[in-house]
Amino acid sequence: MVAALWFALLLEQGRNRAAVERDAHNEAANLARAFEEHVVRIFHDVNAALLLLRQAWGEERSSFEQMVRIIQKADGEALLVQIAVIGADGLLAYSNLDPDAEPVDLSDREHFQVHRESKEDNLFISKPILGRVSGRYSIQVTRPLLNELGGFIGVLVISLSPDYFSRFFGSVDLGRSGSISLVGTDGVFRARGSDSRLDTDSIGTRVPPDRPFLQPDAPTSGMYEADSTIDGIRRFVSYRLLPGYSMVVAVTKAVEEVFAEHERRWLRYRLGAGLVSLLLLAGAGWLARSLQLQRRFKHQLLEQQRRLLYVNDSLRILNDIATQPDGELAARLHLALALGCRHLGVEFGIVSRVSGDRYRVECCFVPPTVALKAGDEFALARTYCSITLGARDLVTIEHMSHSEYAGHPCFEAFRLEAYFGIPIKVNGAVYGTLNFSSTQPHSRVFDSSDREFLRLLARWVGTVIAEERTHNELKTLATTDALTGAMNRGSFVTEAEQEIGRARRYQQPLSLLLLDLDYFKRVNDSYGHSAGDEVLKAVAEFSRETLRTNDRFARIGGEEFAALLPYTAAAEAMEVGERLRTRIAAAPVQTAEQRISVTISVGITELVDDDDFNTLYNRADAALYRAKHQGRNRVVGDPAAPSDLAPPGSEVLTTH
Repeated sequence: MVAALWFALLLEQGRNRAAVERDAHNEAANLARAFEEHVVRIFHDVNAALLLLRQAWGEERSSFEQMVRIIQKADGEALLVQIAVIGADGLLAYSNLDPDAEPVDLSDREHFQVHRESKEDNLFISKPILGRVSGRYSIQVTRPLLNELGGFIGVLVISLSPDYFSRFFGSVDLGRSGSISLVGTDGVFRARGSDSRLDTDSIGTRVPPDRPFLQPDAPTSGMYEADSTIDGIRRFVSYRLLPGYSMVVAVTKAVEEVFAEHERRWLRYRLGAGLVSLLLLAGAGWLARSLQLQRRFKHQLLEQQRRLLYVNDSLRILNDIATQPDGELAARLHLALALGCRHLGVEFGIVSRVSGDRYRVECCFVPPTVALKAGDEFALARTYCSITLGARDLVTIEHMSHSEYAGHPCFEAFRLEAYFGIPIKVNGAVYGTLNFSSTQPHSRVFDSSDREFLRLLARWVGTVIAEERTHNELKTLATTDALTGAMNRGSFVTEAEQEIGRARRYQQPLSLLLLDLDYFKRVNDSYGHSAGDEVLKAVAEFSRETLRTNDRFARIGGEEFAALLPYTAAAEAMEVGERLRTRIAAAPVQTAEQRISVTISVGITELVDDDDFNTLYNRADAALYRAKHQGRNRVVGDPAAPSDLAPPGSEVLTTH
């Protein structure tokens, strides 16, 4: 154990050191990216100013000086040291510091010589030099002045102060030995900040030529570790090459400072591990004592084994209940509640449904003398399940009168001493509770196996309720028309065939009504399909209200509906059809925008001995066709139906 402790400690120390180094690299890289954007923005703005000044130089002197004042005001004295013009002869032609100053020979300056020798119109950034007019160190950012033929006529200069970059240095904390530098690709420092201040001593010095960013094939950004040539401190260096400019920004962090806190922390951990090692060695002396204690706990272990066998038996029974094929939900829940009562040694088991502040008994297992049944409702606040739902987890109370809930209304009303409840979730939402209770305090300790058993039982109850709900929803979708809520054609045909067989077997009358909306296409064309849907739903609702509960009503297709009337002869069916026709004609449908009046045509026939559903349907359909042909908004019977459909002397009874 001691060896494992030290192995794990050293392994974790190495992983932590690698994480600290990685974080330092990431922080330095992010700062380098920010410094890069800062410097690029400065050079971009200075380059734009040079282009504007060069254009103004060719105009009147007053225009050029006005442009100089604008740029000075925009960039400020902290950035700009001087704006100057050098003539083609190398003499100072203009300086904003002293416009009337005597000419100064600047032909030996690198930036002048570069532009004089080059045929290209390029931006040039010089090494820091001491100004002969300003008397200050500055970085010269220059562009050539060209005549109309492209010939060299001088150099336009904006001198930048290295001190300006100290603003960025002062905004970050890299530790006492960290630094941020601006270095040319020639290896010369343009600016360097260290310890949150500008390091003026390093300006103009060179970095060693072996640095990665000075190599010809150097990537645009990178990270390396090296000793500083300025102060000899070893540092992590993150650099980025400035796109479009011969400059590099570099952010450094001292290796010693990066790992300082890490080393202090792990010194404490090593001291702690040493102490733990001593304790482990001392613990070996107590090993013999533990063997003696083992014998003492042997009896308890055997008791736990017997308890485990009991739990396994409960799980086996629950599995049998769960795998019962096609069992009724109520029966399966009743068996599960009986199992829970046996397992816990209590008398009451309930599956409840909670809606708002109401508690409803969905299924219960109680003694025969107790008047509690499915469907009974209570105020949720008067049940122990309010505690369970408030806790959102399993609640166990083994002796209620000695608990904090002794004054609960449920205890006052029913004197239930033991209570175990857990929320039931169906499809992720709280459905109600599974709870067990007893009038006596719990006779044994409620242990972890009991907890897991109740959690498993609650999950199973939630699952079977969800399955039952899904089954009912699928059954409804399979048998119901989605728009009107009426039975769909397939389900109607199935039930009609069953009713035909039943009517023939018991020699009972049965009639079929087919009803169709008159001129329904006009409704869709005039008011839109959404209004047509409202009309169909209203007609279906009127029809259900008029028909009996044992009548079958369905939407056959489009605007056509059917009603099957068991125990109904043709004459009675004619009266029903007339009530439907009158009701619909007298009740215009109120849609979102207007009231729409509709009428229906109805065809009726009655079952005869040899009829199947198709024969019965075709006769009713023929009667419906005649109702349409005779002018619509009427009820027409089938002349081939039994004679009581029409009075003596007439072929068919028609009402309109």
